[in-house]
Amino acid sequence: MPPVSPISLAIFNFSSCWFLIPQGIGVIAVILHQLNYQFGALPIIARIVWIYTIVLFGLFLFIYLLRLALYPRHVCSEIRGNVVEASCLSSIPIAFTSIIEMIVLQFSGGAELAAYVLWWISTFLSILSAITLPYLQLKQQPSGIEQIPPCFLLPIIAILTSSAGGGVICENSDLSARLRVPVIIVSYMEVGTGLGLSMCIDACIIYHHFDQTNPLGDKAYQDMIMCGPFGQASFALQILGSAVQHSFGEYNRGTLLTTEAASPIAAVSEFSGVLAWGFAFFWWLFALQSILYTLRVQSRKWRNVPFSMSAWSLIFPWGVYTNAGVHLGTLMNSPAFNVWSTVLLVILVILAIILNLLTIKGIITGEVFGLERGWKMPKREDRMV
Repeated sequence: MPPVSPISLAIFNFSSCWFLIPQGIGVIAVILHQLNYQFGALPIIARIVWIYTIVLFGLFLFIYLLRLALYPRHVCSEIRGNVVEASCLSSIPIAFTSIIEMIVLQFSGGAELAAYVLWWISTFLSILSAITLPYLQLKQQPSGIEQIPPCFLLPIIAILTSSAGGGVICENSDLSARLRVPVIIVSYMEVGTGLGLSMCIDACIIYHHFDQTNPLGDKAYQDMIMCGPFGQASFALQILGSAVQHSFGEYNRGTLLTTEAASPIAAVSEFSGVLAWGFAFFWWLFALQSILYTLRVQSRKWRNVPFSMSAWSLIFPWGVYTNAGVHLGTLMNSPAFNVWSTVLLVILVILAIILNLLTIKGIITGEVFGLERGWKMPKREDRMV
């Protein structure tokens, strides 16, 4: 039986979807730090956003663990029977990796080694989620292609985010090649796993779109998740290609990990990042059309669609697509990519601010916690019923 008091009920209803918030805010901090058009206050803003991400991540992790401790049967039941609940658990290592990336981008010395160790922990969690959650979804949850929503891709995005984080560490740190090269190899393996699985799952999702009408209401926001795997893979391939140039020659073992092999591997990797970004661009446009059509045409009016935490699924995929564009602008010294990624970032920041305000409003009213009466205690006769 669910708890009666508002605070207990809020903890009872605190789903893993809340981790979509630090996941999305974290990638905004990374983009702000690496944007090609920098001004004096931007690094400070990036650090503030990063600290905000850490605070949210720590708070939500505490509440979710408290929920697990207080209502273990309910949480386990939700994870077994709810695709969204299980998939959004992958947002934990995704947000964690974004936090680690900012450590390397801002600090040096001992912080680099600390980020290196934390990356291996995050990678373990990402691989664990990519192995266990899809198996759980396929074996324990309702069967049928209609039971594969876009959030099914989140465990795959987790390992691609891990590979991108590995590239950031290797490219922006002074660690020895003996430490960097294993990270690069594991990261490339993660890219191979993530891209292969993403193509399989995307085929199922797009078939479901052709087979039925667009998802109704707030579920439409999840379509943006389909942009995430290829946007993150694009950035991972680009940054890993750059890391190869600085690492293989120093390592110099075998026939693959040598100076001679570094340049062609880097070029192929970076060019593959361009191809992946093109596919991400398609999914970005597809998601925008699907969301606008659903919210405007099927729902008649924007106000008919209530706010829910699934709206935060817009931010991270959009962010990784933007981040890949930022790095493409750096690789090619391209004003077109620089301008386009800046426009994307401005829109992304506006969306994030709006969602933050709507989330705060939902917290105040209790709607995001499923509190029908708000934060007021129910009357005695209601509790007896």
